[in-house]
This record gives sequence, structure tokens and C-alpha cells, in this order.
Amino acid sequence: MNITALPNTCHDELPSALMKLKPEDFCVDEKLGFEPEGEGEHLWVQIRKTGRNTRDVVDLLAKGLSLPAREIGTSGLKDRHAVTTQWMSLPTAKLTNKESLPELVQELLNNVPDVECLRALRGRKKLKTGTHKYNRFTIVLREISDGQSVIEQQLASVAKSGFPNYFGPQRFGRGGRNLIQAQALFEGRAKVSKFKRGMYLSAARSYLFNSVLARRVEQENWNRVVAGDSCILDGSNSLFQCETVDSEIDKRCLQMDIHPSGPLYGKGDSKVTGDIWQLEDEVLGHETLLTEGLEKAGLKSERRALRAIAKDLHWQWLNDTTLELQFALSRGVFATSLLTEIVCVQDALDHQPAEAQQ
Repeated sequence: MNITALPNTCHDELPSALMKLKPEDFCVDEKLGFEPEGEGEHLWVQIRKTGRNTRDVVDLLAKGLSLPAREIGTSGLKDRHAVTTQWMSLPTAKLTNKESLPELVQELLNNVPDVECLRALRGRKKLKTGTHKYNRFTIVLREISDGQSVIEQQLASVAKSGFPNYFGPQRFGRGGRNLIQAQALFEGRAKVSKFKRGMYLSAARSYLFNSVLARRVEQENWNRVVAGDSCILDGSNSLFQCETVDSEIDKRCLQMDIHPSGPLYGKGDSKVTGDIWQLEDEVLGHETLLTEGLEKAGLKSERRALRAIAKDLHWQWLNDTTLELQFALSRGVFATSLLTEIVCVQDALDHQPAEAQQ
């Protein structure tokens, strides 16, 4: 399967569009869904950055404060070529200057081009991966070819019925290098750091999930419950098996209260039966290097919703060839997967020389 050419739900040819012509065209605002406590042995800082990824800022803080990078907490990784706002946490117990730490962090970050510290609050615990509730996006698509009516039709469909919850291409690295490295890791040809190992294992799992979802998009049952499915309650990780489908299940799925799920591969029961088990077994059976590698790595079987919802989706045409979108997505959902439902999106960075992308 080509990781960048996944089937979508549109039966018409989609217009082309450019994404990320400049960082301001792709804005992401991480929302925790709560406020840090205002007390405790951690300092939570809200950071806005332009043209820098999360790891850049973590390394900058680690060096400036003489802290191991692993002790700096983040909830999610954000794009480099964008304007992004996110939270990080810093432990204060080991620092001699902890009382003046907020001012020190402000000075440290605000002296770096394209990085700004917006807020600093005390918290009781380290910020952990997946803590934030959702991300809010403002995205501008440019140089759109003819086809406004198709885009409007697809946007209305996404707003009403959701979209396939693919992992986006950034999960796999430029040119799919993270997946390539995962294969090398499983073949014993690569030794990597703990951080990179986690990225490569995640890429392998994501590829397998996308493969199953792609098959169900082709079968046009990605957004409805089939007998044997394992369903996820919207907004939670709660699962239940659906051996039979009745009118109540159909109604709950239509109302997007529940979603069919796909595998995040690992050891353990796949939690599906019947035709769905057969479908997943057939797709995954062609990827034994990845499945065996993930099992040997000790990952446990999990499930992920096949369908994602774009909340508060609004759009406006800035001119005949420029479209602005605003929406919110739950953590772990990729905005690029929404975009590929409405346009044939081209990343402007792919048309730049390598040195311009650094």
C-alpha cells in the first residue's frame, strides 16, 4: 500500500490544492481541556512556535536549564512547518533556581526567533503523552484548481458524517522513512535510541491500521457497524463487541455515538469476529514482518476508531482559489486526513529544495 495514496470517499475527481505555502497557512492550537492546578513541583508552560517542531523546543529547554530531555513533558508532537501552540512541563525539584524558573523560561524562549512563551503555571504532575483533549486548526489551502462545487459537497459530507480516521503521512516521515526504519529494526539491521524506536514502532502500527481502514473504505463500510465489529464509544476508549447489528446499533452509528474500530496491532485478542476478523486477518496476513516485529517488541493489541469527527467545522472562500478551514479534532486525529477528503492536497514543502526545508 502506498502510504500517501489512500482511498477516499469521493467518487468524483478532487481538485488540487497547495498546503503550507507558508507556516501561517497551518495553525494548530493544543487544548488541554483543563487548567494546571496552580501549585506543585512542575512548571507547565504554553508555547507558540513557528517553523519548529516539538523536539526542537524540548532540546532547547533541556540545554538551557541543564535538564535531561526525558524529564520535559509534552502531550503531543506538533508539525515543524506550521504555527503551533502547545503545553510542556518542567520539573522544578532538581533546579536550584526554581523560584525564578517562570521568568527564566520566559527569557530563554522569548530570545529564540519564532518561539514565544505565552503562559507559565504550576502543576502537580508531569505532562504526559495524550493528556490534551483536542486540537483546534485554522488551515488555508491555496491555488485550488476548478471544482468548488465538489469541495462544497465533500465538506458538507464531512460535517455531517465524519471522515476516515487515517494516520497522516507525517506519522511515517518524509518518503516513508519511519516505516522503512521499522522494517530495518525488525530485520535486525538497525539499532536506535528509545525515542526513535518508539517512532518506528508507531509507524508500523499506523501502517497496518491504515491498510485495514483502506480496505473498508473500498468496501464502503468504514462508517457503519458490521456484524463482528468491535465498536468504540465516541469520545472515549470504551469498546464493545457487536455480534449482531440491529436498528438501535445502526441509529447510534448514524448519530456518530459509536464507531467501528480497526486494529492497533500487538499481542492479544483482536476483539473482532466473523467477516471482520477474516478481513483483518487477510490484510494483516500480508505483513508478517511488521506483525511479528510488533509482537516481539511487546506491544499489546488495541483498537482505534475507523471514523473521525470534525467539530465546529466552518469554511470560507478568501477568493476563487483560496479556502480557509476552521475545525477541532480529538487528539490523535490528523488534519491531513480530513483535507484529503476534499482536495488532492500537495504539500508546498515537497516542491522546495531540501536546504529550504531545514
